[in-house]
Amino acid sequence: MIFTNSQIDLSLLPRGEEVEFQLLSPAYRNVEYIGTAIFWGVVFLGWLIFFATGYAKLPILTWVMLGAWILMFALSMFFAGKRYEVAGYALREHDIVHKAGVYWRTVTTIPFNRMQHCEISRGPIESAFGLATLRVFTAGGASSDLSIEGLPNEEAQRIKEFITQKIGEQKEEL
Repeated sequence: MIFTNSQIDLSLLPRGEEVEFQLLSPAYRNVEYIGTAIFWGVVFLGWLIFFATGYAKLPILTWVMLGAWILMFALSMFFAGKRYEVAGYALREHDIVHKAGVYWRTVTTIPFNRMQHCEISRGPIESAFGLATLRVFTAGGASSDLSIEGLPNEEAQRIKEFITQKIGEQKEEL
C-alpha cells in the first residue's frame, strides 16, 4: 500500500457556525446569580470583620474598599448573566460540542471515541433548581475533560445514557 497525503479543500469542510447549540436551562441563570452572591457575601463578611475589629486605621480606606466591593459585585452579577446567555451544547452523531465564555470564548468538541466515561453531579444549589452538571472524561487527562453545567436532571441523565451507549459501541468496534 502506498502512503498518500492529499490536500483537503477547506471549502468542503462543514462550518462550525452551523452547529445548532442547545441552551442551558433558564433556571441555571438563577444558580449563577446565587453562587456569585454567596461568594461576594463571604468577601463582604471578611471585609466587615476586618474593619469592625479596628485594623483599618484610615476611614477613607473603608469607603474605598466598600466602593471596590460594590463595583466587583455588580460586575460579577452582570457576567453571571452573560455566562448563561453564551453557554450551550450540541450532541451530534460522533461527538459533543460545548461553548462557554464571555470574553475568552471556548468551543470544545470531544469525539465519542476519546471518551472514557461520564458522570452526573449536583451541588446543593443545582439540586434546589432541579439541575445537574454532566462531566465527560477523556483519555487525554484533566485538561481535555468537559463539564456542562445547567442541564435539567432528566436531560443530563438522557445525555449520559446516550454517551455511555456510544462509548460501548466504540469499544465493540475495536
